[in-house]
Amino acid sequence: MMEEKLFKSFNTLLAAATVAIGLSTAAQAADALKIGFSNRTLNGAFFVGLTEYMKLKGEEAGYEILTTDAAGNLDKQVSDVEDMLAQGIDYLVLNPQDPAAGVRIVDMATKAGIPVIDLDSDISLNAPVVTRVMANNAANNRLIGDFAVEQFGDAPINAVVISGNQGNLVGEARRVNFMSGVMEAQIRDHGSSNFTILAQSWGNWDQQGGLKAMEDALVAHGDKINAVYSEMDDMALGAIRALKAAGKLGDVKVFAHDGYKFALDSIERGELQATASNNPKLLIEKVIEVIKGYEAGKRDFSDYEYIAPLLITKDNVTEYYDPDSLY
Repeated sequence: MMEEKLFKSFNTLLAAATVAIGLSTAAQAADALKIGFSNRTLNGAFFVGLTEYMKLKGEEAGYEILTTDAAGNLDKQVSDVEDMLAQGIDYLVLNPQDPAAGVRIVDMATKAGIPVIDLDSDISLNAPVVTRVMANNAANNRLIGDFAVEQFGDAPINAVVISGNQGNLVGEARRVNFMSGVMEAQIRDHGSSNFTILAQSWGNWDQQGGLKAMEDALVAHGDKINAVYSEMDDMALGAIRALKAAGKLGDVKVFAHDGYKFALDSIERGELQATASNNPKLLIEKVIEVIKGYEAGKRDFSDYEYIAPLLITKDNVTEYYDPDSLY
C-alpha cells in the first residue's frame, strides 16, 4: 500500500513538473523576439541564401522569424511589411527593392516603434535605420579592378558591364568602384588608362538575364569585347554560357562579385577570373550581432556594418569553397 501511495505521489509530481516545463517553454516562446525579414526577391540563389540563413541563424539565436518575398514588386514589399507590423514584429530586417520605396517602408516601421536594419541593398542616409549590413562594395570591387589590370597588363581593356537593375545603389557602387579600380591600377602601373566600356546591359540579377545580356552585347560588339564585369556572380555564369556558345570564352576575361559557390567552381575551371565575397551567411550573422547589440542597449552603430572585404581568385579559391554552403 505504501509503495502504491509513493508511486501515485511520484506520478503526481512528474505530471506537475511536466506542466511547469510546458508552461515555461510556452512563456519562453511568447517572450522570443519576433524578427521580420522582408526580402526584395527570391529570384536568384543569393536572395534565397539570405532568407534561408535568416531562418537558420535566427532560430539558433532563439528568435521567431517571419520572412516574405516581394517578388521584385514595390507595392508587394510595402504590403508585406504592413502585414508583419500587424503581427507584432520586434525588428524589421529590410532588403529594399528600391531606395525610395525603402525609405517609405523604414518611415512606416519607425512610426510603429520598430527598429529597422537595412540588409544588402543600400538605402538613403536619411533613412532612420539602425544600420546597413552589407559587403564592402567599394573595397571589394576596387580589388577586382586591380586584379583585372594584373591579368591584362598594359593591354587595352574593352569591357561589357552587366548590371542588375536600374536605380539599384549596390549595383552602382559595385560597377563604379570596379571601373575606378581598373583606371587607378592602370595609371599606377602603366602611366595611363586604356579602358573602354563598350556597353552596359541589364541582367535582372539572375543567370538567364546575364545570358541574354551577353548575347545582345556579342551581337552589338562582337570581337571588340575582351572583358566582362558583372555586378553579380549568377549573371556572370549566364554570360559565360553565352561566351562558350559563341566560341568566345577563350578571348574574354570575366569578373564578378558575390562569392557564389558555383562561381567558385567556375574560377577553378578557369572560366571566371575573380569574384569577391558577399556571403549571405556572414551577412546574416552580422544582422544577428546587430540585433543582440541593440537588445543590450547599444545605439552607436556605424552607418554601415561591413563584412570583411575578400577577393577570390584561382590562387585562393580552395580556401573558401564550401560544397555544403547554401550559397
